[in-house]
Amino acid sequence: MRTGKSAVTMFWMAVSGACYGAQELRISVMVFDQAEVPGHMLSEAQERAGTILGKAGVEAKWIDCHQPANALVCAMVAQPDRLFLTIVTEDDRQSFGEDVLGRSMPGDRSSHGVYARVLYRHIQAKAARERVNVAQLLGLAMAHEFGHLLLGPKAHSADGIMRANWSHSDMELGAKGQLRFTDQQAQRIRADVQSRIEEREHPES
Repeated sequence: MRTGKSAVTMFWMAVSGACYGAQELRISVMVFDQAEVPGHMLSEAQERAGTILGKAGVEAKWIDCHQPANALVCAMVAQPDRLFLTIVTEDDRQSFGEDVLGRSMPGDRSSHGVYARVLYRHIQAKAARERVNVAQLLGLAMAHEFGHLLLGPKAHSADGIMRANWSHSDMELGAKGQLRFTDQQAQRIRADVQSRIEEREHPES
């Protein structure tokens, strides 16, 4: 699994930096792959999700929590700018239908949400029905759940990556890199990430 920035993500970070200012905003994503997604597919999914965040002006630093070298950092107490992504095979409580690809725990006015999960078997089934690439759909689902964490409650929108239900056309556009956060959402995401960084750096402020 790659943990560095891809050329595509670096390009979009450079473009976003020119549009939104020179400061680089970054979040860490601790990845717990319980579904054992093939490495090349997970890398592709991370690149897709990272590119979507990059277009919003935020860099994602991916950390593979199955690697022994990352055990210490993955066991650390949650920080506001450190997201936890768990990839599970399916909803073990069978609370959600197959069209639900992920769940997250958004924060509120007093706290930041950091925990998200995606349901790999649901994603595989959806990709088969819609005849779209599994890895790309996994990346879109990751980005969508990150959107819930970074935008907070009521994050769904009529357009873009945060639509509640994607059409086949949406998924095809997403696989081509054309499904993203709206400009207003991107602005809110940057403000949220900035506040998370400041909270970590100055916890008593």
